[in-house]
Amino acid sequence: MTHVRMIARLVGGALGLFVALVPASSAQGAPAATKTQADVSIPMRDGEQLGADVYLPTGQGPFPVLLTITPYGKNGSARMAATSVSRGYAVVAVDSRGLRASHGKWEPYIHEAEDGYDVQQWVGHQPWCNGNVGMFGTSYPAYTQIAPAPLRSPYVKALVPVSAQSDNYGSVWSSDGIFHLAFGPTWAAQQEAIAERKPAPVVDWVKVTWTLPLKAIPDMIGVRSPFLADVIAHDAHDAFWKSMSVRDKYSEMDVPAFHVTGWYDDLSSETQRNFIGISTGSKTDRARRWQRLLIGPWGHGVPRFPDGDFIFGDVNFGPEAKIDFQAMQSRWFDFHLAGAKNGVDTEAPVRIFVMGANKWRDEKEWPIARARPTRYYLHSKGFANSRFGDGVLSTTPPAEEPADHYRYDPRNPVPTYGGHGCCDYTFAAMGPLDQRVTELRPDVLVYSTEPLAEDTEVSGMVEAQLVFSTDVTDTDFFVTLSDVYPDGKAIDITEGQVRTRFRESQERPSLLSPNKEYPVTIALWGTSNLFKKGHRIRVHVTSSNFPRFSRNLNSGKNPADEADQDIRVATQTIYHAGGRASAIVLPIVPSSP
Repeated sequence: MTHVRMIARLVGGALGLFVALVPASSAQGAPAATKTQADVSIPMRDGEQLGADVYLPTGQGPFPVLLTITPYGKNGSARMAATSVSRGYAVVAVDSRGLRASHGKWEPYIHEAEDGYDVQQWVGHQPWCNGNVGMFGTSYPAYTQIAPAPLRSPYVKALVPVSAQSDNYGSVWSSDGIFHLAFGPTWAAQQEAIAERKPAPVVDWVKVTWTLPLKAIPDMIGVRSPFLADVIAHDAHDAFWKSMSVRDKYSEMDVPAFHVTGWYDDLSSETQRNFIGISTGSKTDRARRWQRLLIGPWGHGVPRFPDGDFIFGDVNFGPEAKIDFQAMQSRWFDFHLAGAKNGVDTEAPVRIFVMGANKWRDEKEWPIARARPTRYYLHSKGFANSRFGDGVLSTTPPAEEPADHYRYDPRNPVPTYGGHGCCDYTFAAMGPLDQRVTELRPDVLVYSTEPLAEDTEVSGMVEAQLVFSTDVTDTDFFVTLSDVYPDGKAIDITEGQVRTRFRESQERPSLLSPNKEYPVTIALWGTSNLFKKGHRIRVHVTSSNFPRFSRNLNSGKNPADEADQDIRVATQTIYHAGGRASAIVLPIVPSSP
């Protein structure tokens, strides 16, 4: 089985993957029969109507309610609803505006805050609702939980957002200004086809990824998505992106939330950001204390665990990786919606899976306060190109060492292989994959430690600090942290990237002066990995990750407008010498708490 097929099987392979909810029994219990009200109209403040399916227990109400708002079809909640109502919960599943049973215009993300609040208020006023509403869902249906949270419906008592973004500029659609090429056009075309009641387009997606200029893509995929065109047109973090963002709205939130993600999820960093932002800055002390975070060794959405060991990508994470997430989610809702005294209030706020050790561990906070930021410096004799070069990683600062150079040609980009991903399995394999093939290339700089003398745990936020120059006015850098096994296998642990025009500000891009030295800080996504004794810590640096991310053509022009004739080959220089050292900063957790 190929990596791509295996990954797709483990995570479900669907854009709208969400985990079935199985709430635990309420205090009184309830009969198992289900009564369904299909395509119920819920009025929005602007007069549009959203379509909902309502599942009610029989017997005496009112009931606590579980709510999801989704662009992936409310009918997908039918199987879990039967189980939920038998345990005393009503379930309401709502189609997003402009899709399927819901009226209005489909404009991804734009209406979810106000529509979500209006749905919450409608549910709360129904005679069968006891005033306690919880929300669930993965990916987009996780965003539909977070987006209305600043409006603070008094009925919403608990959220379980699995893989939710805080800001589409930070992931999925863009990574701080770099367009997500493998994901954006496919998802946009699928959803736009549903909105226009057309069949899904048959598209040569490989051809799409190589298309220039980028702004031509929306018109070549069968159904034109205005949202996709806007994403491509807006490379800076401007009003378009801020209209969908909750990054500056955490102080207005006041609801307990159980945040869930995977280390290789394309929304891992965003989920961590939500947890940190709400747990430190939400409106009340109670809400701050009632944030929970769970991060496992998987990709987008909690996987369907097989019997035996959990194998993801090229790593066997063992049997302990498997969890009963349905039970966890149920206990959360039972506590907050049904008043169950089930011990949820005594559990640690953070639970992480420490890769390498392959064990779950509870923590008091995230990032971990006891972690010690430790600089590992990049060294070489001027030839760190490929894993056969002379790149070295160590805690010793460099003295005077020659710089490393490589040529980045946008016509021959480094192919995507592993790392954070969401739903782009067909031609952009994600997860913990062996990087040795990538590290054969001369346009990849590779720096490795000596075999470790003792186990070394890296848990928290990783940061690369590069000093560079280039002979073009704009370019990209991608940095990957890997765990190198004694047999040479190099498993990617986390990664980060920067488009240099946004090195100082995402709102106000500034181009480079060719051949001038610049410092740049690249935030890698939070992770947890035990580098075992005898393993090596490795960092590789390059300038492309295609087709997950669009190529930087190095011209300095607007990325949407760049064409073939604008392609420039960039000569990249990474310095590591006294006064201009490049390093990666690793949060090292002491062996004893």
